[in-house]
Amino acid sequence: MNSSSKRVVSFGELMLRLDCPTGQRFQEAGSLRSFFGGSEANVSVLLAQLGISVCFISVLPENAIAQNAINRLRSVGVDTGFIQRSGDRMGIYYTEHGNSIRPSKVIYDRQHSSFAALTPGTIDWNKVFDGASLFHWSGISAALTQNALDVCKEAIQIAKQKGLMISADMNYRHTLWNYGKNPSEVMPELLSKCDIVIGDIDTVETYFGIKTPNDISIERKFQTCTDSLVKVLPSCQVLAMSFRGTNEAHQPTYQGAIRMKEEIVYSPMYNLPQTIDRIGSGDAFMSGLLTGFLKKQTAHQIILMAIACGAIKHSMEGDFLYTTEEEINSFIMNGPVNKVIR
Repeated sequence: MNSSSKRVVSFGELMLRLDCPTGQRFQEAGSLRSFFGGSEANVSVLLAQLGISVCFISVLPENAIAQNAINRLRSVGVDTGFIQRSGDRMGIYYTEHGNSIRPSKVIYDRQHSSFAALTPGTIDWNKVFDGASLFHWSGISAALTQNALDVCKEAIQIAKQKGLMISADMNYRHTLWNYGKNPSEVMPELLSKCDIVIGDIDTVETYFGIKTPNDISIERKFQTCTDSLVKVLPSCQVLAMSFRGTNEAHQPTYQGAIRMKEEIVYSPMYNLPQTIDRIGSGDAFMSGLLTGFLKKQTAHQIILMAIACGAIKHSMEGDFLYTTEEEINSFIMNGPVNKVIR
């Protein structure tokens, strides 16, 4: 079976992103730039560009802005045929860019969106999963409402019954968990049914209570954390993380790690001389990971592709990564480069 026949179904909220011009803050910005995005949609956009057949499932209102968002997905080959059209509004999030001195900020406006109103039984998962090999979701969807959580449970259960692989990004967003559930109550159960999981050290502690010492190397952090994590994720075949830091010149650094069964592999640590927009880099990392896995690459090849995708995403604005296999392979071979291709 070639990679194009390995159909992926991805589920999440497609949103409008309104972005302060670089260097400006929410309270002073006189204009906002618009993008479309959302973790699972971002994953879908890159998967389609890398030759993976992908169907994105969401709920959007019947208006021109939502149609524009759908058209963006279609333009790169994402199947949008199962997107539901109902409700009155599209979820929005606002972004303010930070830098090496101050953090970036995000304000969500997602309550009462079409997606937030989704209820179990609305999506015909048996039909959606027909011919699929993998289902992808993230912790963001489970954080929105009790109904959205229940739909995640419904989809995971049916995907499991139908024998699909299941991938998840832990994706903890503390400002979204406001409907009375603590993520540690629900996320371990959902993640325990997943075959491929990415996350970070802090989120693992939030969801599972697994503490990892700070004063050890990245390699020891990953090994220590995943040694405990595999014990509570019985279905998991692949665990991966990306790590950010700074070098002596105060430039951002970026490194990845993967645990595939008992094999642990680390990518090189890359210096990223300039960061345009890091939002969506984790989703690009996940896309590279899934692509390598579906193409039956080795753990070493998979983590190199994943970290290359995540690194390249830092170089462009908006949620979506637009790239090619050629550009990804060039990064794997050469790292960050600053030259003109003529």
